[in-house]
Amino acid sequence: MQAIRIHAFSSSMDNLVIEEVPKPVPAPGEVLVKVLYAPVNPSDFNFIRGDYDSALSRVLWNRDRSPLAFDPAGLNPHPEPPYTIGGEGVGIVEAAGGGALANRLIGKHVAFASGPPRGSWAQYTSIDARKVFAVPDGIDTQQAAMYIFNPLSCYAMVLDVLGVQRGSWLLQSGAGSALGQMVVRLGRQRGFRTINIVRSEANIEKLRALGADVVINTSEQDLREEVFKATGGSGVDYAMDCVGGDLLTQMMQCMGLNGHMVVYGTLSGLSNTFFSRDLMMPCAKVSGFFAGNWLAQKSLWQKLSTVRALKKLHLAGVFRTDIDRVLPLQDVGEAIRLASTQGHQGKVLLACQESEVGP
Repeated sequence: MQAIRIHAFSSSMDNLVIEEVPKPVPAPGEVLVKVLYAPVNPSDFNFIRGDYDSALSRVLWNRDRSPLAFDPAGLNPHPEPPYTIGGEGVGIVEAAGGGALANRLIGKHVAFASGPPRGSWAQYTSIDARKVFAVPDGIDTQQAAMYIFNPLSCYAMVLDVLGVQRGSWLLQSGAGSALGQMVVRLGRQRGFRTINIVRSEANIEKLRALGADVVINTSEQDLREEVFKATGGSGVDYAMDCVGGDLLTQMMQCMGLNGHMVVYGTLSGLSNTFFSRDLMMPCAKVSGFFAGNWLAQKSLWQKLSTVRALKKLHLAGVFRTDIDRVLPLQDVGEAIRLASTQGHQGKVLLACQESEVGP
């Protein structure tokens, strides 16, 4: 079978290779999935460039540890290349390695979370059956390819980490992204107001059509001035940042009394410098978010409750994602180029089977 793999971390996406590799055999508790579609997500780039590896090397629990791990107990190690890229996707379960849960999934259309070393940018992958979800009726196959990562992050950050309240203000960077648009839709449903930061004109009208209360183009407008006007000078109650750098510093200065910010990305590639009293004076706080570690700390009941909540929001259209292009595995270079272009409209999907290639 074919798979998209790397053999070493690299800032150049040209080092991705399409390889013929053996079709995986599911172990006990795993299922074999014939992958139909897999999205290109920013988190995929972190596994290509080695960003997660670099970040984990700074975490105290990884001192003198090899391989590095996402958790203190070392139960979730960061894989070492070579490995197959791709964090999530949709497909059909063709076989199971045994176990009641795995066996019940045979023949079903499923959304799944995978990730290196056995990623989703491949014709087949084997996955722990606990990371596989039957696609609900009413959700089409291509949408199901994006069923987990962004919806889970949106739900977790807005409703759990921040606990955004009705009538409050939420400020977010990267508002034109798929996740940013989900936050706007969720705000309309839950009754909180959004201030949305973009860096170009490309997504402004779309965000307004979705119900964004305020859209700020920071290439032309002053962020602090616009937030002051929108909130009547009180600042925002909540904030979400996926960019980092100077923008994160500016967003901190927009926080209101007891404000709470969550940081979940570093798209700028830059660290930030902030004045400590920008947090001290409004008694504000900043939280970090990484979906894997957030979910790992939840009880089984909480995980099941989250799955049910995500399903309802999917069916309500809150998590619908625009699709820019569907390209075959062989065009992975073009897929990455499109997904990396600032202001591009919608997600790029890889069609992992020749029969699925199309508009």
